[in-house]
Amino acid sequence: MEISPLEPHWVEDIGEIHFNSLPNDFLPTLGLNFLIKTFYPAVLSSELGKVFIAFNEVGEPVGFVLVTLGSNEFLKNIIKNRFWEFFKIFICSSFISLKNFKNNFQIIISGILSKNTPNFGEIYIIAVKKPFRGKSVGKLLVKKSMGFLIENELSGIKIKTLVSNIEWMEYFYKEGWKLEKNFHLIGKKYVSLFYKFDDIFPPV
Repeated sequence: MEISPLEPHWVEDIGEIHFNSLPNDFLPTLGLNFLIKTFYPAVLSSELGKVFIAFNEVGEPVGFVLVTLGSNEFLKNIIKNRFWEFFKIFICSSFISLKNFKNNFQIIISGILSKNTPNFGEIYIIAVKKPFRGKSVGKLLVKKSMGFLIENELSGIKIKTLVSNIEWMEYFYKEGWKLEKNFHLIGKKYVSLFYKFDDIFPPV
């Protein structure tokens, strides 16, 4: 399976995979148009994040990962670069309901104010089309993310996932990842997991 960096002509495909694969996550609730027209173009223009796409044998995107060199700096960077677009989406979605407003506010504040683990990158989003789940696509994307962060001389990697995602968590624990913390966000239970690259290449 081929894995390549995101290019502009794949933005629509990636937006659709994200929207369809993770419909209950925060970003897809802001709409497919937001993902395609605002979020992923902002990601492409940021030096703090990188998207890698997995392609099947006929060259169709079947999954992707967005890995950052520091999640809250990344979030600040893409909001700063497209402030008015993000502001418009925030206002429009917040007026739909009080719940939307609270969720939007909590996500933004959490993303901006949370402290990064020094010199750690993070898998910000990972999504795979349903027919290709359980076929090691996600695992390959995780490995690609780790390689990218090692190339950028970071010390480790983190990921947040729902507590209910038991199979995914079991994979990480089996691979030597460790629990950092449990937390609640927009009414859901999450865990933060981490892996130090010293575990791959012990210091001499």
